[in-house]
Amino acid sequence: MTAQDVTVVSAPGKVLIAGGYLVLEPAYPGLVISTTSRFYTVITKKKAKQASSSTTHSSQLRISVQSPQFIDAKWDYLVELQGQDKCLTRQSRESYENSNAGKNPFVALSILYAVRLALEATSADDVRAAITDEHGSYLDVNVLADNDFYSQRSTDGSAPSAEALQEIPPFNAQNCAIRDVHKTGLGSSAAMTTSLVGALLVQLGVVHADPATGGIAGDEALALVHNTAQLAHCAAQGKVGSGFDVSAAVWGSQLYRRFDKEAIQGLLDAGEAVGVEGDDASSSSDQLELAPFLDPRNRSWQPSPLGKGSKGGSNPTAVEGLASASSTGGDSIARPAPLELPPFVEMMLADVDAGSNTPSMVGKILEWRKSNPEWAQQMWTILAAGNQTLADGLLALRLAHAQNSAEYLQAVQLASQHFSKDWDKIVREHPSTTLTLLVEVRNAMRSIQGGMRALGRQAGVPVEPDEMGNVIKATIDGAHAVLGGGVPGAGGYDALFVLYLKVPKAEDTQDNNLPVEKEIEGVWSHWKALSVGPLLSKAGGAAGVISSADQVHSALLQQGAPSSLPVLSSSGNTEAGGLRLHSLDDIKGLRQAIENAASAD
Repeated sequence: MTAQDVTVVSAPGKVLIAGGYLVLEPAYPGLVISTTSRFYTVITKKKAKQASSSTTHSSQLRISVQSPQFIDAKWDYLVELQGQDKCLTRQSRESYENSNAGKNPFVALSILYAVRLALEATSADDVRAAITDEHGSYLDVNVLADNDFYSQRSTDGSAPSAEALQEIPPFNAQNCAIRDVHKTGLGSSAAMTTSLVGALLVQLGVVHADPATGGIAGDEALALVHNTAQLAHCAAQGKVGSGFDVSAAVWGSQLYRRFDKEAIQGLLDAGEAVGVEGDDASSSSDQLELAPFLDPRNRSWQPSPLGKGSKGGSNPTAVEGLASASSTGGDSIARPAPLELPPFVEMMLADVDAGSNTPSMVGKILEWRKSNPEWAQQMWTILAAGNQTLADGLLALRLAHAQNSAEYLQAVQLASQHFSKDWDKIVREHPSTTLTLLVEVRNAMRSIQGGMRALGRQAGVPVEPDEMGNVIKATIDGAHAVLGGGVPGAGGYDALFVLYLKVPKAEDTQDNNLPVEKEIEGVWSHWKALSVGPLLSKAGGAAGVISSADQVHSALLQQGAPSSLPVLSSSGNTEAGGLRLHSLDDIKGLRQAIENAASAD
């Protein structure tokens, strides 16, 4: 297996640090930070051990998917081409009846919709050539996750330290069936679905690589991957969800607004499914054409705070205003406003040895809101204000760095030497725009955390359980430079995050504090009420562009107009986010994990 014969696509996980529950409506944005932890899909055209009907002379093609990190997690699919633009997809009876594999709707529907879209975008002959050849080859697909997607706890349940996590081999085997794995809440199903859809669309010739960047070429192609992955993920879940997890998997860190349900509701209503080999197959004659629904210029994918389905009223944020300023208008491709964490602001995540049923929590919150509309609207308004203040504050910090990087660095170095509760005093003694903005971001995070806690208490749902709130408070009070924290997304016991300052020490200061990560980990390691341990994953960046302000600057220069906006460089502490194409050997341990799986067959 040479690197040139392999398609490798990865997608990041996500952390919704603001906008839980509200993000279900386009009126309310959510702040999503992508992670450096990624899901990888590796596709190879592999020669069959025995020549079978899966050849270029047959309309039936084979796609085999496995997840080597789990016991016997392998799914085989047979794709029957019917004419030039129709197909039926079935799972093999053997893999369906395998107790360690069984039905996997996320994998199955990713294949179904990717192949269907390829038939519409190319031809049956092109699809056949992308999957098989004269030797009866098939697509061999491996899906693997960075270790942080799954808890790496020892058999006694204790949480490993950061140093211990760094010693674990990449793509560590979980030694369990996939249904039994303990996840860490980074959005594994969305990251897997997006990486699989992206890799299939590349392999099938629907989207193409950009030789200049090594990524997928252009926003239109990325938007098509996004829309197809949203369809597959929503169909697997049986409903149109919030969609922020898939959006982060494609576009990276961002301010997210939900698309209109009507974008894909018609396809979900059609109820297309993957059958099982040997069962009666439904006809493909009534399949709806995908392209009109998934077209990146379909206006239903353009989120609007004042659009159809919005409640409560909302205006675009400053972040969105900057992003839209470089838009080409009605012909633009739908993509969210990118928003990375500011320079020297980092995110730390925790693996908590507990769990929550997110769909159940969401259902209870929505039922409470329906029963208490006036009180709920007040809560939504308060939370929305805090969310917007946080997003605008993070952008303002990026602008402050661009305007005067020396002053910015001096301010964050000063703030990093103190507990965040003492920053008000520091601002009075050392007036600074950056210090003032740090206090505003800290206060916004306090407001959001308090609002989410109050929402949970009113609805009788553990949005921020007391045990989790106590850990977060102890972390903020016990470690220097922590801006704040919270329970991401819908809340519960799955995970927690904190934002903190990570800066180089000034040469003329005597800072004897431990590194902030060590201080935070120290608080967690001594916590008794819950078992809390660190993850290695950090904040990822935004895809395609460094920031929305960069787009504005470029647009103004192209028009010959002077730009008063500073150019925002990359945050430095973040990796490029969103969907990526790779060479197999660029990712440490990836080739070895796949070869080990192949030798075990």
